[in-house]
Amino acid sequence: MRYRHLLILATPFAFALPASADWPTGARTGFVAECMENSQASHQAERAKAFCECAADEASNEFSEAELEQMSRGMNREMEQRLIETARSCAPKLEG
Repeated sequence: MRYRHLLILATPFAFALPASADWPTGARTGFVAECMENSQASHQAERAKAFCECAADEASNEFSEAELEQMSRGMNREMEQRLIETARSCAPKLEG
């Protein structure tokens, strides 16, 4: 496993963090809508929606509530990169 060392380092943090963070009111819906708007240019609406819903779920697992709130106001470069990495697991949803 290529990422074994990362798993070993991250394991203690997994128990310290909540299972998932709650999006601020309306922020998840806005995130999914913006994601779909950007994805539908290249993908069917139903696949874009599945991907974007998955990405929102994964983001709530990766980011804290404070970070999700900040994300709804705008992201810095680091957050963008984390979001891209987080959403990669959802990419198969775009393929059907």
